[in-house]
Amino acid sequence: MKIWIDPTSLKEEYIHEMMKRLSHSHVTTSLDQASDAEIAVMMPHKINQTLLDQLKNLKYIKLLTAGYNQVDLTELKKRGIQLLYAKDVFSIQIAEDVISKILYMNRRLGLYHEHMKEHQWQFETVTNEIFGSTVGIIGAGSIGDEVAKRLKAFQTKVIGYRRTKVESSFYDEMVHDQKGFDYLISTSDILVISIPLTKDTYHLINEKVFNKMKPNTLIVNVARGEIIDQEALIVALQKKMIRGAALDVTTPEPLPKDHPLWNQSNVFITPHQASASPYMHQRMIDEAVDTINCILDGKPLDNLVHI
Repeated sequence: MKIWIDPTSLKEEYIHEMMKRLSHSHVTTSLDQASDAEIAVMMPHKINQTLLDQLKNLKYIKLLTAGYNQVDLTELKKRGIQLLYAKDVFSIQIAEDVISKILYMNRRLGLYHEHMKEHQWQFETVTNEIFGSTVGIIGAGSIGDEVAKRLKAFQTKVIGYRRTKVESSFYDEMVHDQKGFDYLISTSDILVISIPLTKDTYHLINEKVFNKMKPNTLIVNVARGEIIDQEALIVALQKKMIRGAALDVTTPEPLPKDHPLWNQSNVFITPHQASASPYMHQRMIDEAVDTINCILDGKPLDNLVHI
């Protein structure tokens, strides 16, 4: 199979490494020479109809990201193209980011930092422990699994939610349907969102869902901003319907300087950086090469997007 690597999706050094490791195949970065390519490696936002028209023989698109909400799945299905996401490339660092955000919010580290800058030795009594908490993970995939593994060290009860019925030893309970989702929402002290953004998960966390949460619930979103109805979130924060929110993702991005989320005292925002890691690109290349070799060898694919 011929493989086309989009030269604008990766740094040149990483492309060279991939080409070296895939030397047993015909690999090109030239779009002019890729009309007969059957595998494309690229970022999701680079996919468009014009490109697909040029890659007439395409059978697989291997994404370099875990998210694929920017991809027109209907168009790929119509063309018979299979989509593969980047699995386990970002899971470890995002899981660590989730734990850091929970600790930051629970131990009120932001407030202590402000005291420190003012040279104030001021004790705050209102803090929280992770120990003994019930943590709901919406999106019990590879990221959710890594979060659950780390949370077990804090002796928490972890409930996972995913729509496909897959059991996992990382969770104390796993739920799959609406009844289970409602149970997770209403019992969780900490709610971690790591589910992909699709038409079904858009505004999954909305006013109706906020009304079912406990008033001490902390939300951590490392998925996509659109999964939360942001206007409903602001209302929930202002009315103290929930304890707070730690957000790595927002709508839009970047968040405008005058957006009301910035002014909420019970919010911590980071600029979509949870996946940042010095090991990210190496993991990305390793995973992409392994996936392509599985395609070439006819082995099962565990990172296929079911369109």
